Amino acid sequence: MLDYIVEETLAGRKTELKATTIAMAVFGRGADFNQQSDPIVRLEARKLRRDLDTYYAGAGRDDPIRISIPKGHYIPKFTTQQTARPDGHLRPEDPGNTGKRIPKPDTGFGLRIALIAIGSILVVAAVLVWTAQPEQHTPIGTTVSAGKVAILVEDFEARAGDDLVSLVASGLTHDIAAALIRFPDVAAYLTPDRTARGSELVAPAGKPPETKFAVTGNVWREGSKILIRAELIRRADLKVLWSERFTMGAQGQSITGIQDAISSKIASAVGQQYGYALRDIRTSQPAKPNDPGLRGFACVSSAQIYRRTYHRDEYQAVRECLEATVRDDPDYSRAWAMLAYLRNDAARFGHEKELSRDEAFDLAREAAMRAIDLDPQDTDALQAMSHVEQYAGRLERSIDFAHQAVEVNPNDPAALANLAIRYAIAGRFSEAVPVMNRAIDRSVAPPPFYYHVLAADHLIKKEWPDMLAAAERASADGWSFGQAMLAIAHNQLSNDRAAQEALKKMAELDPLLSDDPRTWLESHSMHAALVEAVVTGLSEVRTAVTE
Repeated sequence: MLDYIVEETLAGRKTELKATTIAMAVFGRGADFNQQSDPIVRLEARKLRRDLDTYYAGAGRDDPIRISIPKGHYIPKFTTQQTARPDGHLRPEDPGNTGKRIPKPDTGFGLRIALIAIGSILVVAAVLVWTAQPEQHTPIGTTVSAGKVAILVEDFEARAGDDLVSLVASGLTHDIAAALIRFPDVAAYLTPDRTARGSELVAPAGKPPETKFAVTGNVWREGSKILIRAELIRRADLKVLWSERFTMGAQGQSITGIQDAISSKIASAVGQQYGYALRDIRTSQPAKPNDPGLRGFACVSSAQIYRRTYHRDEYQAVRECLEATVRDDPDYSRAWAMLAYLRNDAARFGHEKELSRDEAFDLAREAAMRAIDLDPQDTDALQAMSHVEQYAGRLERSIDFAHQAVEVNPNDPAALANLAIRYAIAGRFSEAVPVMNRAIDRSVAPPPFYYHVLAADHLIKKEWPDMLAAAERASADGWSFGQAMLAIAHNQLSNDRAAQEALKKMAELDPLLSDDPRTWLESHSMHAALVEAVVTGLSEVRTAVTE
């Protein structure tokens, strides 16, 4: 498939790259191919996107040209990428390389040959990256918990360039996965996030978990109606086991009702494959006190997207949307939980200009309390309160709320990671690391910030090679703390140039952490031992750079 779409694009036929033409040329389908009943092109395109990301995170990180396939299209995109190795050493085949970005290649014959060559070997290389790892180096997260049915929830696709439809699709993906992991017999996984701007999230170093089934879906608008199609696919033979279309507002179908119906029908279809019914613990839980409207659901989805990047320029619009949602729908617990996160961010990042830090945190606590009052078992509400209590300096209460979120849903990687981070901030690394490894084990592509905890643990223990491996993963999110970990690890391993680059990037991302790391760390309520280790490590980096 990669060969075909690259060669067609270079030949000037990219406008002909449609699902039908690809199905016929690559997968041997006939002229009667119907992409609705036969999703092979869409599924293979998604797998190819993951293969490409995995390849460029490993063996292809030094390739001068990067190939990607934007979502919603089959036309490949070609970009140049920096080829300096992340450890700061020069590439052995290019002793004169200074680490500068490779200039864009000239268009024409050379580019065509390079792209075709890369296209020809890339799939094989990606397979080798996934499968050639020695068994003893297979990373955590490559196996599925024993006794559980593994299901991959693919990103629901928005069929049109409609912001509201896109937000609904994003929210459905998240919430359907969350609903599935409430079934004790299911291990549900989300695909890696490819939409976070300002950062390149690194895919796992090894082969992703072997999932037996995939959930896919589309969201689109017809007039004033929002329509949703979901389907369950058996990955072994790509057979569609269940498919159904839902219309929001039709016959009383709400967004929450649709999510519950999808997760229940998926569980039923999966259970039929094994000859037994999957246990559903939701019947023993209280009913949700409120069903959100479409705009409110979209606002919560936009807040979830914001929290992947914390972009300052997105903050105000997201917060205003949430404020309007809770005014119009005061019983929507998830909106209050997201608002608590946003208000907490305003206090810790200094977005609030007219309120003191304490007053800003009080507003965050007020929103979190409202969310918990409305739904005591909402994991987002409990995690939001754990954040608020952390920045108020009440770490034991912060850990207690994080514990409650895990008790509600012990299979939720986000809740596990939240608890692990609270443990680490309190200096309880012997408890933090196992919990974070459980979160990583339950994620297809763990977010880079999961590795902050592991890097900090290795820092405390002075395990420099292991710290570097974790810091390289942690620094991929564009946050300053990951760069601090990377600078310290490189310095301890005498990778001087790489340490200097990480230190420079940390200063660009967060001047306060660079100028006064102790104040920055203490403002996050970090344990004294971790504060001293980071402050000392950064001081040693600066000394080495100066020398």
